Amino acid sequence: MVEDVVVAAVAAAAAAVVATNGEDQNSKGHKSRTDTPLKQHLFQQTLTLFITTKAALAATKSPLHYHHVRKIQCSQDKYPAELDASVLLRLPCRTSTDDRYFPDPWQALPRRGYTRIFENMLLRDPNISIRLNCDFFQLKEAGRLPKHKLLVYTGQIDSYYAALGMPKLEYRSLRFEEEFVPEPDGGFFQEAMVVNHPSPDVPFTRIVEYKHVPNQPQEVKDGKVKGTLIAREYSSAEGEPYYPVPNPANRALYEKYADLAAREEGVAFVGRLASYKYFNMDQAILNALEMFDNLKETGKLEPKRKPEDFGPGDGPK
Repeated sequence: MVEDVVVAAVAAAAAAVVATNGEDQNSKGHKSRTDTPLKQHLFQQTLTLFITTKAALAATKSPLHYHHVRKIQCSQDKYPAELDASVLLRLPCRTSTDDRYFPDPWQALPRRGYTRIFENMLLRDPNISIRLNCDFFQLKEAGRLPKHKLLVYTGQIDSYYAALGMPKLEYRSLRFEEEFVPEPDGGFFQEAMVVNHPSPDVPFTRIVEYKHVPNQPQEVKDGKVKGTLIAREYSSAEGEPYYPVPNPANRALYEKYADLAAREEGVAFVGRLASYKYFNMDQAILNALEMFDNLKETGKLEPKRKPEDFGPGDGPK
């Protein structure tokens, strides 16, 4: 049984952790033991087996499969059999007390937020001009694009080649429903910034409470500021594209578009929509920085790596 393999993997991983002598701490100071090289290797191998087995559950109808994939089914609005097994790998799986979602050793948010970063990059450089409310394809068709030698395209790759009449790639979108709660208990609506609701009986996938965002004033952290803003997220097949839908059919179709893009002179296709790849924020930034490095080193404006070389969206960089 698949469940037996999972249980065995968990037991072995737990035994490897308990057997080691060193200690490290998670974000709340809880200790986990994984220090000696040999036992670290055994632990990692066992955990890899567990994660791989968990992905295999996507092809089963077991109770474990049901509990693990409900969140994916809610967010993608598809049954697991319609999605690639890699989607399930985005769910973190650990045998330690580390309560963080991402395994990266260094995690942070910009001190003054992403808005300030883009303001500094775009608004303070006289060589950069911004045009809003413009349709790229209409301007391109009318020959009204600014003169350029190199073009960085970050939109949907299938939209770029829409004139060829090829099938469209599939994307998921989100709809946000915001609510201001005047007087929540203790100053907060929920205990964390993001709380998932992977139940088939709940129409939204998660609730985000912005008051938990880091770098808040101490009064906010102490719950002394009245009122809080929350947003419920609903998955949708309509609207602005947010997520690619990974499955064999979409992957095969994307490869056809990628082949066209590779032969497109003077255009670099970068980012989640143009690469049809689930990039996290750090991966998206790294993708752009590596493209710039490549331009300096080779004179070619193109990514150094293929999208699939970045690993899963929430996985290794």
